Amino acid sequence: MSSFLDDIRSAKLKKSAHATKDYSSPKLAGFTSSQEIKEYQNAVLDVNTELWQECLKDITFPSKYCPVSIEEAETFVRIFERMFKNLDAESISKIDFWTNLTPEEKTVIDNLSCKLDVVLQEVIRNSKEGCAFVKTSSRSPKDAPMAHGKFGDLYQSYLSKLSEEERNCENQQIVCLLKSAFEAMKVTSAREVMQLMLTSERIYQDMLLALEIKERYHENFVVREFVPIDVDMEFRAFVFDLELTAIAQYNYLIFSNRLLKEKDVILERLQNFYKEEVKTRITTKFPRHFIVDFAICKDKIWVIEINPFLVSTDSGLFSWEHERHLLEGKEGFQFRIVEKAKPGAKTMLPSGVKCLLSKK
Repeated sequence: MSSFLDDIRSAKLKKSAHATKDYSSPKLAGFTSSQEIKEYQNAVLDVNTELWQECLKDITFPSKYCPVSIEEAETFVRIFERMFKNLDAESISKIDFWTNLTPEEKTVIDNLSCKLDVVLQEVIRNSKEGCAFVKTSSRSPKDAPMAHGKFGDLYQSYLSKLSEEERNCENQQIVCLLKSAFEAMKVTSAREVMQLMLTSERIYQDMLLALEIKERYHENFVVREFVPIDVDMEFRAFVFDLELTAIAQYNYLIFSNRLLKEKDVILERLQNFYKEEVKTRITTKFPRHFIVDFAICKDKIWVIEINPFLVSTDSGLFSWEHERHLLEGKEGFQFRIVEKAKPGAKTMLPSGVKCLLSKK
């Protein structure tokens, strides 16, 4: 079994050879010693969902857990490495992995699916949307929808609702893309969840990382009620020494006129929410530096997830390399949104997504 940490070790301090930025991909560069690697691993595990879900339960999405054993995680890793590693989204979409599972793999996946389906159906029964969203303890498989037809069909459906002028607008195309990616995460069956999880490189990486430190292994499928979120109402917030230092628009490839008009009100709401609802609930055992994602859904603000305060977490509209001091609060609070449409924003998308946009 290969190690995700091998990739980190080989990255060293070299800069990326690519000029474009894949905003959903992991950042591996910058680790120069085994101590830094260990600190990275533990920092990621320190903000797993199980460690903050309970204290923030009233302000995050209702969730239930389905445990993932070490054997099951190892099976996920083997399947991904054998079938999908180093393949692009289009190639993955052509593979019927269900018929290519070994008898042993099929037994493990079937048993896990049965366990998951019990939890999943319970959550769906309580969901207003009649569906669920499933992630692991660390991250969601949001890269997986690009690998099968559901994502493309949704994109074409959203695009068809626009006028011809809007369909030719790059900003509108990316909005449709983001809506489709989010919509494709809706699930109603364990089989759909497995389709997402087993074809996701993010989940493969997270399982590898969890297996690296077996004494801390504690992985779950986190099954949440699906809550609709507008793509311009997600925000990434930076917390240093428990102080909110910066907030940025999460989906930073799009311009939102609504967000521009309401930015002052939105900022005040987010700052008050962190101060009154989040900071007051954080326990002394939790890291003092972290990155938290918020969603505004009309009158309600949700905590989506918490990430480590590391360069491996996308800084969005900020630069770890040049603006870390801002994220550490050394020049006062910072708030950034996209204030006008960005010509050429499509060049920052993963290649598989750009191909989809070209087929509009």
